[in-house]
Parts: sequence; structure tokens; C-alpha cells
Amino acid sequence: MATDRRLNLFTDTQVSKQLAALYNRSSPDLSEVASTTRATSRRWELLAYFLLISTAAGLRLWDLGARAMHHDESLHAFFSWNLFTGGGFAHTPMMHGPLQFQANAAIFYVLGDSDVTARLLYVVLGTALVGLPWLFRRRLGTLGALTVSVLLTFSPAMLYFSRFARNDILMAAWTLGLVISMWRYIDEGKNRYLYSAAALLALAYATKETTFIVTFVLSLYLIIVVVVANWPKIQSSVDFEDVSPPVAIGRILAAFWSRYQSGISLSDVSRPASFLILLVTLSLPQWASVVSLFQDTALLSWTNLVLANPEGTTPIGAPSGGGLVIAAAVVMIFIAASVYGGAIWKWSVWWRCAAIFYTIWVLLYSTFFTNIVGIGSGMWQSLGYWGVQQGEARGGQPWYYYFVITPIYEFLPLIVGVIAAVYYIRRRDRFGIFLVYWAVITFAMYTVASEKMPWLLVNITLPLIVLSGKFLADVAQQVEWKRVLKSQVAVVIPLTLLTLVFLWQLAFFEPGDNVVFDSIVAIAMGAAVAGMLAWMIYLGRVRGAATVAVFALVPLVGVMMVLSVRTGIVAAYKNGDIPVEMIVYTQTSNDVTRVVQQIKQVGDQLSDELSVPITVDQTSGFTWPWAWYLRNYAQVNYPTFNTDQSTPDSSVLLVHSINKEDVDPMLSDGFSGGELVKHRAWFPEGTYRGLTVTKFVKALADRDSWRRAMDYFLYRKGVEDRIGSEDAYVYFNLELPDGITDLEPN
Repeated sequence: MATDRRLNLFTDTQVSKQLAALYNRSSPDLSEVASTTRATSRRWELLAYFLLISTAAGLRLWDLGARAMHHDESLHAFFSWNLFTGGGFAHTPMMHGPLQFQANAAIFYVLGDSDVTARLLYVVLGTALVGLPWLFRRRLGTLGALTVSVLLTFSPAMLYFSRFARNDILMAAWTLGLVISMWRYIDEGKNRYLYSAAALLALAYATKETTFIVTFVLSLYLIIVVVVANWPKIQSSVDFEDVSPPVAIGRILAAFWSRYQSGISLSDVSRPASFLILLVTLSLPQWASVVSLFQDTALLSWTNLVLANPEGTTPIGAPSGGGLVIAAAVVMIFIAASVYGGAIWKWSVWWRCAAIFYTIWVLLYSTFFTNIVGIGSGMWQSLGYWGVQQGEARGGQPWYYYFVITPIYEFLPLIVGVIAAVYYIRRRDRFGIFLVYWAVITFAMYTVASEKMPWLLVNITLPLIVLSGKFLADVAQQVEWKRVLKSQVAVVIPLTLLTLVFLWQLAFFEPGDNVVFDSIVAIAMGAAVAGMLAWMIYLGRVRGAATVAVFALVPLVGVMMVLSVRTGIVAAYKNGDIPVEMIVYTQTSNDVTRVVQQIKQVGDQLSDELSVPITVDQTSGFTWPWAWYLRNYAQVNYPTFNTDQSTPDSSVLLVHSINKEDVDPMLSDGFSGGELVKHRAWFPEGTYRGLTVTKFVKALADRDSWRRAMDYFLYRKGVEDRIGSEDAYVYFNLELPDGITDLEPN
């Protein structure tokens, strides 16, 4: 009864007002305290992002022009410069989308053209990528978003390719932005996220054809979400017994169509379904050339139509002859289907999204209406070209290529990501499962794709980083650190570190001459490891396995983070142009930049710097990167040397090494002896090719294999004497002044 009286008293209006007045006179306003706390927290959060973005910018800008321009970099830089100088630009899918060329041309216009400014676009987007998780705080959490930003800042792949003139880092920014837009629309339902998604999708399609993979991955996820949400209704209305999977899928589609015909309004569909409709309708015309995949099948081969020119014909991936008519018809049908889908969904929203998308897309592919043909090549040839190229399997890498390169550079998000996958699947965390799906399906898609290159690691790493960053934050926030650190569980942190040290020493222990002593040492280390593991298992039973696992994870992640930072710095600065790194792949030698300096000295001596006559043997693509480095010289020609070649009238001559014996006789009188120039070098791929399951299992039990693997992992040893190269020889006209033709050895 007393409790009842107190409750009644507390709910009495007058007494409540008196108590409230008394409380307000003696205590601060709790809402004001909470507001102040939130403001302080937000200031610290913004400061953290400022420091991370500043650090990322510094790392990406540091010594940016020191490395010689890679073959691909020189292509991108040269055609950007050509646009900047008034030569125009015509889209060709071999160099992917037009955006990077137009953006680089704008940078050249403002800041001038150089190796540094040619890489500046990628620095800017690579730095912006670090700040994007701030927009994803609602899903990642405050700590999770910051953790993702930290991992993006120091990721070896993200760092290296933010300093490299290729468009993969741009794709990482657009992809993360698209994922953020998708989830913010699902959470909030605001149309502005549909508009941002439309803009990002247009930028992505104008950047690189990997956008087709991104849209497929996101669309498939949304389809799964929609099907799962409607599965009870589907199951009750469709008979799946004793039918094959194709028949079952057909019945599901028929059920959806039947429901639509019976009066379902697409304007009332769920948010995931709405975002799916947006992705599909805006992307559908871009997928039109998918029909060209059937031109050599029984379905279309009898027509003799060429919907995508094969390798060896020009232009590759484009339709020709009667195929042009069919291609135009298919594109129009796909556009009509796209508009129809938008009309029956939310026309007032869709047409705005379409206007945003096509304004950006058309302006970029037409190079602001100076190359109208680019609209056609962008719509059809983008996918058509790379569909044809799948048969070429450029790079010729084995199917397990990403299973080799990912652990070398992105071991932290890979290992933590695997643990996170188990964690989120067991917890049935919806958003966590999406991150797992995104990471797994992306890895699978790039593994299946025939062309495998180190720069594509950026696309694989991005979802792994987001997944592992959220997981680390989620786990950290579930632990009562102040209480647990005062308990016995805290000892797990030093125990884990000691266990790692002893395991390392034990794994690579080399016995000396004193067998008895060495045996005692080995046994002692083994006993120490066993004892520490036993103690941690005991603590897990007493204090909780999950808590002990978290404390064991702390030093493991700390060690991996230190190694990750070291790996990125070594790859980006120390070995940035030395292909002992798998991530470097094929790289222009710094001999090339020294020859460029010599050519400038020749120009200075002749008092006419840009009129130096130069001949470059273009055998084996040696035009690049010379076309970039010699872009301002007025007298440069690129013949292919052979035995019938006449003596060139040049001050400087560069000849491919395979042609040296042919040209030496005709140069013996008028030129200096040719000096070796390493043109480009590449990683010795024989170190990982030919790997089989049997060889891999044997290597796991072989200490020498482990030692070689660790020597490479930590010190990049074991490959330096097997680096492949393609060389040239530089000749100087004997009429040049003395003292400027000495090439210092590399």
C-alpha cells in the first residue's frame, strides 16, 4: 500500500510541479548537460577526422613526383595533356572512362603539367575517401567510422594507388559513396540520397567499367533482401515441389508479374526495392551490349551479325555492318524499358535522378559536346570491349592471384574480416551480413574475372576495410574496459604478445653446435607457449571466452597495424619503382628520368631546349612513357627500327635492346657508343605461378618454405635477383658538346 501511495503521490500534478521547480533550483538542466557533452564529443570527432585527413594528404603528397611514370600513367597523363593543349579527346574503352582525362586536363590548366600534377587527382580522391566514413556514422557508429578512416589512411593498397595515375582509387570513392547513399536512403527514405546515388553512378560509369561489377553486386543484394522480405507470400502462392531451379525461378517471376498485374503500385514498394529500381533503370541502357555475348552462340551466329568486333579488328567491341542497326535498336529498347520502369515507380523522383545521371554522363562521354561519337562508344563499346577482352585474359594471372597478393599487403582487413564474417553471421546482424556479402562477392567477382592486376586490389580491399573497421569498433564497445583491465583478464594482452614472440622464435629456431643446450632452449620455448595458451584457456572458462578473445585480438591487431603501416610506407616510398613488390607489377626504371634530364642538358647546351631532334625506337611499346616525357619537344619521331633503317638525323637516339646489333654499324661513325638504359622492369611472377594444392600443403609443412615466405613478407628478399626487365640503349650525336652524355649507372 505504501508503494501505491508513493506512486499516486508522484503522479499528482501539483506535487509533480512543485518537485520539478525544487529540482530546477538545485540541479543543472540535464538536457543542457547532455547537449554540452554531445558538442564536446563532436568537436573531438571532427578533430580526429581533421588529423586523419591531414595525415592521409601528407602521405599521398610526399615525394609524389619522384617515381618515374608507369606505362599506364604516361598514357593517362599524355592524353589529358593533349586535351589540355587543345588536341581534344575521344573516348576509347581501352583506357576506360573519360572522367580522369578531363579532370586531369582541368588540373593542368590551373597548376600546369608535370608528373606531380598528373597524379594530383588521385591524391585528392584518395584523401577524400578517408573522410567519407564520417557520412556513414549512422551505420558504422562513431568509433566504427573513425576506425574505417584509420584503416583507409594507412592501407598499403589505398596509399600506393592514391599516388598512382590510374582510376581505381576514384572508383573506390564512388563505390563507397554509392553504398553510403544506399544505406542512408534505406534508413531515412529521403530523396536526396537517390539523387546523390544517381550522380555517383554517372561518375562511376564515366570512370571505369568495373562499375558493372559494383552495380551487379549491389543489385543482387537488394534482390535478395526483397525476395527474403516477400518469401512467405511467395512460398504460399508458388508450388516448388519436384521442379528444377530454373523452373522455380520462372514461377517466382511469374508470381511477381501476376501480383503486379493485379494492381500493385510500384510507388508503394519498400526502400530497398526503390533503390534497386533506381540502380536497374539508370544502369539498364549501359548493359545493352550484353546481347553481343550471344553473337557467336547458336542463338545469333546464323545471322552473321557483328555486335562486338573481336580482337584484331577496329574498333574492338563495337558493332559493325548490320550489327549497328541491331545495336541501335537494342539501346533504344533498353532506354524505353528504363523510362517505363521509372514512370511506374516514382516519376517525379525518377526523372530528376535520370536528369542528374544523364547530364553528367553525356557531358563526360561527349567531352562536353566536342566528341558526340563518345556517347555511342560509351553506351555500347564500354561493356562490349571488355566482354571481348575477357577472352584475352590480360596479365595471364592464375586464378588464385588475389589469394596471394591480398595477404601480402592487406593482411589486416583480410584476417580481421574473416573473424568479422563469423561474428556477424552468428549474430544475424543485418548490416554486418551486408558487409560480409559485399566483401565476399567482390572478392569472388574479381577472382572469376579473367583480367587480374594489382591495382584491382583497391576494389577488393575497400569492403574488407569497412567490414573489419566496424567489427573492431563493435567488439571494443562491448567491453567494460575499466572494470576488465583491473581483473586478471588484462594479462591476456602481454601473454598474447609473448606467445607471438616465442612462436616466431620457435618456428625459425636454428640449432647450433651445442645440441643439448639448443634442445633445452627449444623445449623451454615450447613449454612457455603451451603454458601461456593453457592460462588463456583457463581465463576464458572463468572470465568468459568472448572477453579473453577480445583481449587477445587487441595485441594481434596492434602488431598487424604496425606491420601494415610499414608495408605501405616501404611499398610507396622505398620500393615505389622497384618491382620487388607485387603491387608494383611492371614499372618504368628511373634510368628513364635520368635520360630525360640529359636531354634537357642537351637543349640547354644548344640554346634551343625544345628543338632537340630525338628518335625513339617504338619496338615493344617503347613510345610510352617517352611520349609523355617528350611531349613539349618539337622534333620527336617514333619509328620501328630494323636492318633497313637509315641513319637518323637526331641528337639523341633510343634503341630497343633487341635492335642494337642492327643499328650499331650505321651509328658507329656519328654517335657515341650506346649506353644501357633499363626501360621497364617487372616482378618475377614465376615465384607464385604453377602453385597447386599439393605444393601448397607441402609448403605448409616445410620450414624452409616458411622462412622464404617470411623473408619476402618482411624484407622483400628472395626475388631481387630474378626481376625481369626490358632494356634500351641511348646514343648521343658526337657533335654534341662534351660532358653531357655520361649516363650515371642505376
